[in-house]
Formats: sequence, C-alpha cells, structure tokens
Amino acid sequence: MGIDGITVSPGYAYERAPDQAHFLSRRRTKELFREIFKRQNGSRWSFNQSSLFLDFLAGNQTYHCTPWGNPTRNYFGWQRPCYLLGEGYTRTFKELMEETDWDSYGTGNYEKCAQCMVHSGYEATAVVDSVHNPLKAAMISLRGVRTTGAMAPEIPLDRQRPAEYVFSRHVEEAMARLKSRLR
Repeated sequence: MGIDGITVSPGYAYERAPDQAHFLSRRRTKELFREIFKRQNGSRWSFNQSSLFLDFLAGNQTYHCTPWGNPTRNYFGWQRPCYLLGEGYTRTFKELMEETDWDSYGTGNYEKCAQCMVHSGYEATAVVDSVHNPLKAAMISLRGVRTTGAMAPEIPLDRQRPAEYVFSRHVEEAMARLKSRLR
C-alpha cells in the first residue's frame, strides 16, 4: 500500500470527548497495547514512534507528561497546556512558554490528566529518555516491547488538583470576537 509506518496513541476521556463513558483507564490502555504488540506474530510492525513511547504504552515505563513538547497553534492562538485540554490561549509562543504554569499539568498534577497517555505529552518524554538512555532505547527497539510481567509503577493521583472546566468559555469568547469582526 506504500505505507511507511503507523502512529498510535490512546484516547482518554478528555473534557470535549463526546463519549466519556467508553474510554479506557491507564491500566486498561496498557493491557490493550500489550495485546496489540503480542499480535505482531514475529513480524515487526513499522511504528513511527520511539521505542520507549511504545514501551510506555505497554506499561513498562513510568513517565510524566511533557506538555510543552508538542505545542499547538490554531485560530485562537497558542493553546495551553495541550490540544486536548485547551485551558486558554496566548498570542505568542514566548507567552505560552513563559506564562503557562507547566508544573500544574500532567498525570498526578491535574485531575483532567489522570488517565492520559497521549503522544502529545508522553512521546516527548520518551524521546528525552531515549537521548539520555540510548542503549535502553536500542535494546527495546531490537528486542521489541515486553508484553508480559509486572508493569512499571503508576503515578500517584492523591495530590492532583481538581479539574477546572473552562474550555467552552474560551471558545465562546473567541467566537464572539470573530463574529464582531465579521460584522
């Protein structure tokens, strides 16, 4: 088919997801990816992601989110902290980087992020780990992702701040500004 590789990322029940009830928990996501990786049947699927991110999806790495690792810009501006949360926008990239309280986001820090394992924050973490630990990344790349045995420890959620549901307000304000410009 001419496909060079595939990209995968788990979904989770983020604020704007239309069907909140059917998303998987982090544990179920890890179990699902272990089953997916088991089904390679000796052939290696070509993923366009780091070996350590795939290993993380299978529950073999404990990573924290790097929300600034994949910044998003859209009509409203630079989105903070990531494209799934949309907790505000800035006009410039400099404002995004300097005025966002990055430490208040991510699994274990914010209730909205509790079940997240999405590429936009965790692939960047895995890439940094690959740079710091190239032999570990190479071994996983060569041997494949481990699909049995104990999983890495989970990030505790007992100190996370409660969710703030603010996305709709940001969009409504931006749409009102747009409509006033079009008149």
